[in-house]
Amino acid sequence: MIADGIHLPPPGLADCLSSALVTSLPGGPYILPAALHPVLLVILQGGIVVRRGAGERPLPGLVLCGGTRGVREARAEPGTRIITVPLQPVAVRVLFGLPGGALMEEAVDPAELLDAAGRGALARFVEALPSVAAVRDEVRRLWDLLAALRRGGGRSSDLWVPLPLLAFPADLLAERFGLGPRQFERRFRESYGQPLRGYRQQLRCSRMLGSLRVTVDPAEGWAAIAAAAGYVDQAHLCRDVRRFTGHTPTGLQAGVAGDDPAFWPYRVDPATLARHFGPAGF
Repeated sequence: MIADGIHLPPPGLADCLSSALVTSLPGGPYILPAALHPVLLVILQGGIVVRRGAGERPLPGLVLCGGTRGVREARAEPGTRIITVPLQPVAVRVLFGLPGGALMEEAVDPAELLDAAGRGALARFVEALPSVAAVRDEVRRLWDLLAALRRGGGRSSDLWVPLPLLAFPADLLAERFGLGPRQFERRFRESYGQPLRGYRQQLRCSRMLGSLRVTVDPAEGWAAIAAAAGYVDQAHLCRDVRRFTGHTPTGLQAGVAGDDPAFWPYRVDPATLARHFGPAGF
């Protein structure tokens, strides 16, 4: 896996998008960890197939991937090259006209969400993908497309909770946003795709793995790591890691340390990953 670096959006998109990351993938099967963020995925070269139940689905050249509460199995052709753009809930609204939570567990062709003008702009972008070679040109065309799709400000129902506030009790969060507890929970689920409690659990595991980069000294012990991350015990940590990555902690650690290309999502440079997805992690 080779990351070509972070590309920042132009001023007209900087209020709702953080960055684009161009990445070359190894071929073969892999397991993506549970994702806190919706992500816009562009397949520049090659192809990706995702497994859904007993079937498989090839992804289109540009696809809107929702957050996930569990792992997602996929397979990439050798030489596959992609752009990923993480999306905050307000970005999903202003670009595609629906709340971020509506995408949970889904991978949607944006053409299904756009009007005729938007579908035309999207089709022209996808048709030109095989003919554009320079990274800067690829990213610039993507920014141009997203600027053309922009619909204005997000609606008042879009909720974005700054990361430091997520540790607050739910009733205090509701009060801070001027909402009743049930109204806050409803709007949080609509924006983030899951209840606040579930999001916090996933966030804790994501941040723990991001800080460790699963290259911990085995002598330190997973029990100590669990305590430092706020888990009740090591068994609790193991359940979460298995649930959100598809691997046991020791299996994940061994896989990343080895040469199996299926573990490429965990080999992205930590600084690059932090800039791309922010402090919440993947």
